[in-house]
Amino acid sequence: MNRRTTLNILAVAGLAAASGSVGAQSGRPVTLLVGYPPGGAVDVVAREFAEAMRTQGIAIIVENRTGAAGRLATEQMMSAPPDGNTLVFMPGGNATIFPHVYRNLKHDPLKDLVALGAVCEFSFGLGVGPGTPARTLREFVDWAKANPGKASYGTPGGGTAMHFMGVMFARAAGFEFTHVPYRGGAVATVDVIGGTVPALATTLPNLVQPYRQGKLRILAFTGERRLDELPDVPTFKELGYPDLVLTESFGVFGSARLPEGKVTELEGAIRKAASDPRVTAALRRQEFSPLSLSRAEYAARLKRDHDRWGPVIKASGYTADD
Repeated sequence: MNRRTTLNILAVAGLAAASGSVGAQSGRPVTLLVGYPPGGAVDVVAREFAEAMRTQGIAIIVENRTGAAGRLATEQMMSAPPDGNTLVFMPGGNATIFPHVYRNLKHDPLKDLVALGAVCEFSFGLGVGPGTPARTLREFVDWAKANPGKASYGTPGGGTAMHFMGVMFARAAGFEFTHVPYRGGAVATVDVIGGTVPALATTLPNLVQPYRQGKLRILAFTGERRLDELPDVPTFKELGYPDLVLTESFGVFGSARLPEGKVTELEGAIRKAASDPRVTAALRRQEFSPLSLSRAEYAARLKRDHDRWGPVIKASGYTADD
């Protein structure tokens, strides 16, 4: 072995030591699976997060594995070796809602997955377009009651938190609200702006830009209190719907078969990335709230959400067999 080869080997070893052992044991980068299309909210946040992981010297690539409402990405992660080199980035609802919705779910998210860390949280909003003359939530309820069969709402998909937000709202207000599932929020937003469907239940960040452009109206959102960035948009709570305080998270999950040492290692790297000032600034620009939780804190939050959604989904009678 010549001197140059020896120096190159020492340099690579030094880089691996400096960057920690995440992804280093196998000599290959960490693959972060995203079960949703490029350019969507989950994908955008995942890529911001991955960039912060890279600044720690961790080689990580984001791979979109779309299909089955995000479940294919999780299934691919579960079939990979439990070495920490394959993780999944997904909404918390995939762990808290899916067990109540899918009869043929191939894994138990709260038992078979480990929630390694949260990255951000956000609320949901109810937007309307030219398909209804309502300017306020009260006017929308009155319009829906006066026009049976006309009130419908699009969502990014059936069996999502946004689907059940509409169910909860309609039950509390006492009117018929027909759910129209779409394959993603972008198409649903286009149809609301065009008047094809009167209303849209989706993530609040997805509503902000068309709202500011005057293309749709946000009647209410599911936050605890009004946002400084949206002072004219009320919460459902202040309008008389206290049960409609709902938040969702995006986080990183791995297999529950991961060794404890690897879990601790990943948890530390993820919390550091989630707290990176560049990441938090980018998230706030997109109306997401940065969120850095310990593994135990995130697991407890997901368990509470799981228990809360159970009765709501059971009462709705909704199930999905695919």
